[in-house]
Amino acid sequence: MRLTPLGKLLGMVLFVAVLAGAYTAYKRGVFGGQPAAQTAGFDSGAPAQQQTQAPGAAPVAAPAPSHVAYTPNADTRQFIMQNHVVRISVENPSEPIYGETNGQPHGFNYEFAKLLFGQKEFASNGPIAIDTRHEVSTYKDVPKQLLLSDNGAPTVDIAMDGLTFPDNQPAGVVYTNPYLDDFGYSLIVQKGSPIRSAADLAGRTVGILQGDPDVKAFAQRQFPGTRFVEVSDADDAFISKSIDDHQVDAFIYDYPFAVESIKGSDLTFAQTKMDGASLSYKIGVRASDENLLFALNSAIGRVKASPEYLGLLRRYFRSSQTITTAAGAGERTYSVRHGDTLNTIASAQLGNGSRYRDIQRRNNLANPNLILVGETLVIPAR
Repeated sequence: MRLTPLGKLLGMVLFVAVLAGAYTAYKRGVFGGQPAAQTAGFDSGAPAQQQTQAPGAAPVAAPAPSHVAYTPNADTRQFIMQNHVVRISVENPSEPIYGETNGQPHGFNYEFAKLLFGQKEFASNGPIAIDTRHEVSTYKDVPKQLLLSDNGAPTVDIAMDGLTFPDNQPAGVVYTNPYLDDFGYSLIVQKGSPIRSAADLAGRTVGILQGDPDVKAFAQRQFPGTRFVEVSDADDAFISKSIDDHQVDAFIYDYPFAVESIKGSDLTFAQTKMDGASLSYKIGVRASDENLLFALNSAIGRVKASPEYLGLLRRYFRSSQTITTAAGAGERTYSVRHGDTLNTIASAQLGNGSRYRDIQRRNNLANPNLILVGETLVIPAR
């Protein structure tokens, strides 16, 4: 039977409708295909990922997305919460503070950031992804990224490295309360060196990091009669090479970074924390981001009081390459128990909790929190 023109038209309309219905069913997975991702703000080219966590647990930081359509907001804290991503300026590599292996971030700062942005000040509306793919190769450029923009939008939300700059350096950037502190400059020597303390540096040649005004000021102030050589860190093994090649007799360097720098070498810490040295690392934000600064300070305080924070300190900043000596006359030993702190040990063993610094110094501990259950400490004489 031949169709009339009207019949042909109706047939075509019906055929198109069937095709459209089949395509819709395919996209929804009716025929076994994967449904398109529906996560707002994410590139639909990547499948959405679900995360599970224990009831009552803090939100877990989601993986950083490959593409994010950011929702504009002049308040950076709200910007982070709306988009569920915090963009962090980092120096790479700066082990053990930050580094990457096969593109995967790791290090103390990365782990701390996950704890920080899992706090209620940021994660009350859902997990916050940690985006560290905003890297620079020099320390001074880490906070400068806060002042850059991409088509009028800020490039990063915070700057996080071993930052010790004062407020408004660079101009327009201010800093949080310390998230990592109570460390200092360490004295690094070759194993077997006669240099055992700062008192042995007279007449010696000592290396310091080139371009670090803080360590230079400290070294020149503390040891005015010592010759200093500034050494570039262009080579990752700059400390080892400068000592092994007899360019310098010893090296003064930030302990948190030195742990990884000398790991596995023939170097050791004569002193993990030199007298008069105190380091405090902070997070940089734009001076206009007052709400973000307030929220960060609140969250930093809570994280630093947590057992997870202590675990990070001990994981990243314990070193087996420290010089220690056995108990001498008038001294005794003590085995660390669960729940101990240097303060409680000093109070019980020396009658004064404030003498915890004496125990720290005697045992060459870089930080008073770096004690482990079962560890044997030398208690100095009363």
